[in-house]
Amino acid sequence: MLRSLLIGTFLVTMVLGYAVLAAPSHLSFIINDIHSPVFSAKKITANLSGGQLSQLKFHVGEIIIQGKIFRNVKFSCTKFQLAEHLIACADGSIHLPGFSTLAVAFRFIPHKKNLDIEIQSVAGESWRLALQWDVNSWWSVLSIAKGQVMHAVRWLPDIESMPIPAKGEVNGKVRLSGSMDGIARIAAAVHIDALAFSDRNGLRAGENVNMAIDFNAEHIQRNNKWQWQSEINWLAGEIFWQPLYFSGGGYNLNLAGVLSEKNIRLSNGKIASRDIGELDFSGLFARPDYDLVDFDLNATNLKLSTLFDQILKPFLRETAFSEMSVIGRSSFAWRYHQGVNQSLILDLHDVSLADQRDRFAFYRINAHIPWQMDGATIADISFLSGQVLRVPMGAVRVPLEINQFELRIPQLVVPVLDGKLKLENFIALQQDNNWRWQFHGELMPVSMKQLTRALQIQQMHGEISGVIPKVSYVNSTITLDGALLFNIFDGMVTAKNLKLVEPLGLVPHLTLDLAMKNIDLSLLTRTFSFGNMQGRIDMDMQNLELAGWRPVKFDAQLSSSAGSYPRRISQAAIQNISALGGASAVAAIQRSFLRFFEEFTYSKIGWQCSLRNNVCRMDGIEPASALEDFESQGYVIVKGGGIPAITVIGYNRNVGWQELINRLQRITQGNEPVIQ
Repeated sequence: MLRSLLIGTFLVTMVLGYAVLAAPSHLSFIINDIHSPVFSAKKITANLSGGQLSQLKFHVGEIIIQGKIFRNVKFSCTKFQLAEHLIACADGSIHLPGFSTLAVAFRFIPHKKNLDIEIQSVAGESWRLALQWDVNSWWSVLSIAKGQVMHAVRWLPDIESMPIPAKGEVNGKVRLSGSMDGIARIAAAVHIDALAFSDRNGLRAGENVNMAIDFNAEHIQRNNKWQWQSEINWLAGEIFWQPLYFSGGGYNLNLAGVLSEKNIRLSNGKIASRDIGELDFSGLFARPDYDLVDFDLNATNLKLSTLFDQILKPFLRETAFSEMSVIGRSSFAWRYHQGVNQSLILDLHDVSLADQRDRFAFYRINAHIPWQMDGATIADISFLSGQVLRVPMGAVRVPLEINQFELRIPQLVVPVLDGKLKLENFIALQQDNNWRWQFHGELMPVSMKQLTRALQIQQMHGEISGVIPKVSYVNSTITLDGALLFNIFDGMVTAKNLKLVEPLGLVPHLTLDLAMKNIDLSLLTRTFSFGNMQGRIDMDMQNLELAGWRPVKFDAQLSSSAGSYPRRISQAAIQNISALGGASAVAAIQRSFLRFFEEFTYSKIGWQCSLRNNVCRMDGIEPASALEDFESQGYVIVKGGGIPAITVIGYNRNVGWQELINRLQRITQGNEPVIQ
């Protein structure tokens, strides 16, 4: 562009010099076409008229700059000065389609090879170019005062993904120098204030952004490379760059490197944030597509609270980690070479994280996690305490073995309340860009009293323990291979066909089949203050389905266990079972003697519920009509046997799920729990 400008200046000088010598009263010249690598123009006409040729009019039919086409461009000057040693215009104006008319002044001293051009608009905006040259070199200074960003943007090529500034003011200077072969040095120091921008899709935007930019570059002619460095200080404003949002400024970016025809090499890069910390980086990008070839990124003592909230959290919006708070410090080092990840070292220093819904929390995490593409490493991870679903855990040290994209933990023992959770043969590996893992384990006896207190539910007695079969995670789904066994209420609980989809999502989806065998009714009813019942029960819950941890479907059946054992039921338990069956439930057979006895005998207990569309379809042991002297559409919940005997009949077949839950709450909350 500079060569074209100098050649054009030389031609104009020759023509106008001839005009000075000839001193005509009118002069016109026409140029049909001008081409250069930067711009081209067609149908150029110029007219000089008036006394001493004091009026100049210039017209360009079409000019193309950076792919932008302007037609019918006009320039005029009514105080044009033409002399042997000076060509100047003090009050020129230029009209570009789409622009307001701009004031232009220029001053050209041929023998000094000095050219000054100043373009002004309203409100004091000024763009002034000072250009000087000699036989072998040239140098120029562009001075900008109150320059409007939108004016400069109109000269840039259209890039669909690039945000478009709507307003902003530029102040500063840009210095260029070189030879007739091109630019050799660039030095820029500009300040941008009140910048506002957005893209066509609304995915990138900024408001009231203030920044200072310093840029220096030098062309090394012997190997045709540019050596450059820059510093950008973001001082204030708001920036949204989907999905990230930054506010307040306080960021500093330093870059230095070498640009060649084949690549861009970053030798020294640094990002500093007053709220997060500093990151140092270097890398290599291949031209022309700017593919990443090499990259090194190092950071020490980063403040995780701000890093998580501003950088990481937006990418976790659809997971359970979106409502997590993090404190502590972190360091890491990442190396990427020849298009492949080579190593990553992550250190955590006294990090604590907690879910705002109390689903999980881990405190005082310290870790050194080294990973490398070639060879195995061992990570050292520990935390002082934690909790999952409010169940507290003690101090844990994790012996993590890392071999490329495979992680192993031979054995891990986690203190849980007064017991322990033992995990064995944990293996995680990455396949097809997805992680999968598996393990098996054992829950050593844990006090139900402590566990229910931690879960903040009705207090239970006894202990819970069990065997955990193979648990697998593939494609965001956890599955259970085999049966999960637990001992509770002196009976056995078996879980089969467990499948949990999107466990870390906002709405996890769980399906499984449950079976409870030989549960001690005395322990169970004492726990829930239901009234005393003696005996044992079995319960099968098939097709259990939970969405967001709320039941949406199941088929449940409760019945007396087989075998010989005492079967007695208290008057309070009878009343509660009757209430569970609804207002029309009836305690029948020998009911006239109800007030004389505290306990009764029974032969069977049975109840069924099929949940569909938030409605529980209930049934019992058998139809009430099967009993002697009963002609009823009801169903038997408790069938009497022995003396004194009691039978409970329910009549409500369809009950809303929430209503059933409310009945259970009234039953258990209406009695004072037994605390032992």
